[in-house]
Amino acid sequence: MFYVKLAKSNLVKSLQHYLPFMLASLILFSISCSTLLILFSPIGKSMSTGGIILGLGVVVLSLFSLIMEVYSYNILMKQRSREFGLYNVLGMNKRQVGLIASLELGIIYVLLLVFGSLFSAVFANFLYLIFVNLIHYDQLIMTYSALPFILNILIFTGIFLVLELVGLRRILKTSPLELFRKTSEGEREPRGNIILAFLGLASLGVGYYIALTSTKLSSLLVIMRFFFAVIFVIVGTYLFYISFIAWYLKWRRRNKAYYYNPRHFIPISQMLFRMKQNAVGLASITLLAVMSLVTIGTTVALYTNSQFLASSRFIKNTAITLDGITDYGDHGDLLDQVLTDKVGNKDTVTYTSSFISLPLEAETRSVTVDAQTFENLGYGNLTFTYLITQDDFRRLGNQIAELTDNQALFYGLKGESKLNSLTLFGQTFEVSNLKTAIFPELQTTYNASLLVVANAEVANQIKANFDAYMNKVATVATTYTIQVDLSQSELSKLSIKQGILTDNQGNSIGTVETRQEFLDSVYGFSGGFLFTGVLLGTSFLLGAALIIYYKQYAEGHEDRKSYRILQEVGMSRSQVKKTISSQLFLLFFMPLLLASLDYAVATPMLKQMLLTFGVMNNSMVYLVSSLTVVVIGIFYFVIYKATSRTYYKLIER
Repeated sequence: MFYVKLAKSNLVKSLQHYLPFMLASLILFSISCSTLLILFSPIGKSMSTGGIILGLGVVVLSLFSLIMEVYSYNILMKQRSREFGLYNVLGMNKRQVGLIASLELGIIYVLLLVFGSLFSAVFANFLYLIFVNLIHYDQLIMTYSALPFILNILIFTGIFLVLELVGLRRILKTSPLELFRKTSEGEREPRGNIILAFLGLASLGVGYYIALTSTKLSSLLVIMRFFFAVIFVIVGTYLFYISFIAWYLKWRRRNKAYYYNPRHFIPISQMLFRMKQNAVGLASITLLAVMSLVTIGTTVALYTNSQFLASSRFIKNTAITLDGITDYGDHGDLLDQVLTDKVGNKDTVTYTSSFISLPLEAETRSVTVDAQTFENLGYGNLTFTYLITQDDFRRLGNQIAELTDNQALFYGLKGESKLNSLTLFGQTFEVSNLKTAIFPELQTTYNASLLVVANAEVANQIKANFDAYMNKVATVATTYTIQVDLSQSELSKLSIKQGILTDNQGNSIGTVETRQEFLDSVYGFSGGFLFTGVLLGTSFLLGAALIIYYKQYAEGHEDRKSYRILQEVGMSRSQVKKTISSQLFLLFFMPLLLASLDYAVATPMLKQMLLTFGVMNNSMVYLVSSLTVVVIGIFYFVIYKATSRTYYKLIER
């Protein structure tokens, strides 16, 4: 009982040390639990892709929670190390000190489970209302189950067991004298040197080069290159803070005439001191800010594109796609059988299309496809090309000149293709490139392109040549699509079962999809992405805020001594405060500036990756990216102002 009472007393007396750790734990616990509650609610179970995204979000949140909890607890143990050292001096052995630390952590754990679960039950309702509005779901009442709470408790039980091991190891491996010294220890960083400094710049440069040279590559290749760019930027960011800035400040210090100027002496000395202590922390803040920008920016762009995707996919409010079409030509009999005989004459847009694949890169001007092409396929530069006749293409609303049998129109690479000659199994076409094209399937197909030929005979010949080889790429039959405006009563007259169109014998002959059904599915997908992205982005920002707080707290204790010394050598209180304020502002906004630069360079690469999801509007992507930087910049400034108060309070004591 003595140790329990002592642990309780310590928590009350050291609340200022424990409060940031407890608050961070509560926020991470609540976000994780709320996400699980939504995932296991009826809405989560009814979502396929959205549910998977939320599940992956829980995994990322759990790993992030572990990292931030370990970081926060290590700082907490460092702040309490003098107290633990005093216990040793007063006669307690390391096991008894470890027992007190364990009891303190256990009390926090119990409080977290109780208050965290209660807060999560309320907070989850708030997140649920946001989520259902994002995906346009009509069920506004959230239902609870015990499983999410149990899973989240298990996750944080594992995290707190790790924290227990971290705390015991720190106490058992450290002598009493070292415990006294821990509170005044700065972070041990490598000394800045010219080799590491320029390695850092080179690493950042390579990462930026990979990003900037990916603008004309296929989205599949860009995704592969993205991970290499991320690795180079991470390494470069840490080396930039650890070595380059320290080396640069030392280089400026060697210039005696510059350094011993009153305007430069204190700023350079202060910055050099701070960088030695805080390089890793500032690099971590930068990377967390970048992660927040990327996750929020890309998911907002994806969600914003939903309406555009639905509008481009549907010329009318309903698309009827008939499978099993053997060739191009007049399919008026099918139109009568499927639609006219059941709902009467309607204003329709019809077209026949099939699927071929062409190897194409940004600067390709001539393409030859034969049997050998399919023996050594390079999927990175493979375009999935829709084949359509010029008459059908005009029916879709495109204005084009008349084509002869040896002429073709081509749309690819978002209208930037430079193809002028195309040879398909010995049949050569003179090609003109389209800058824009109206074709519903373009936005919903990966790396899509479009080939327009003169007539059905040419299209059937191309299709026949490709049929023997397309099974190596994809199995896509020739389809006849009918776009038409239908009311709900007219739709009910068609033989539709779960989106499948059947004939009089009940055999499947195609699919029926309305614009609203498509939009609902897109919102379910992009809404799940946006919700998860904003949750993760907010979590990353909170992680950055936690690191900033601890940096401000640690520097406040350090600068109290410097503050007094500067005044004793003749500087006024206002001059000292102005100097320190400018240093704090520069150092804590340097991560945001570097993060914004990283994000700006990465945006063209992210734009290419978003093409996989049908995001074609470049202006919208850049606008969303800019607004994301502004919003997160404001949020970051609020964090800075809130945490800097802690610093000034410590200084003024």
